[in-house]
Amino acid sequence: MGIEPHEGHMRDLVLGLKYGKNRTFARVLAQAVIEATNWNEYHCDVVTWAPTTMKHQHERGMDHAELIARHVGVLLALPTKRLLRRVTASSQTGLDRNQRLVSPEFVARPLGRQCNVLVIDDVVTTTATFRAATSALINAGALSVTCVAPSRTV
Repeated sequence: MGIEPHEGHMRDLVLGLKYGKNRTFARVLAQAVIEATNWNEYHCDVVTWAPTTMKHQHERGMDHAELIARHVGVLLALPTKRLLRRVTASSQTGLDRNQRLVSPEFVARPLGRQCNVLVIDDVVTTTATFRAATSALINAGALSVTCVAPSRTV
């Protein structure tokens, strides 16, 4: 689920974190996720994120979704772990809807025990990223997967 439309202040926050490297925006985005959701309805055991490509991580000096996820974990008092690895190296930036629907692919680390996973990303566009992350985590033994982003275009 995406919390707010990807426009105005929310869009500025996401882009400021992602491209402007303003890391303080990660906490603001995490706070938006926390405030917009009734977390008593979810029984999450661990927080993870949909990782960006290695190319983008090196260009930006960070994985912006990881920064948001780590703040969400702190605010929810949950552990935050890198559970997903991106298999496809291609970026979704600039792809049309049909191209986005076949990308990306993830592999999840074996969970070791059944748990409920919260996946964080920055923007939901087609839900392809969340669907791929959910599939990988369920295959790795997750009981349930909840996916949340502070911003959405859908």
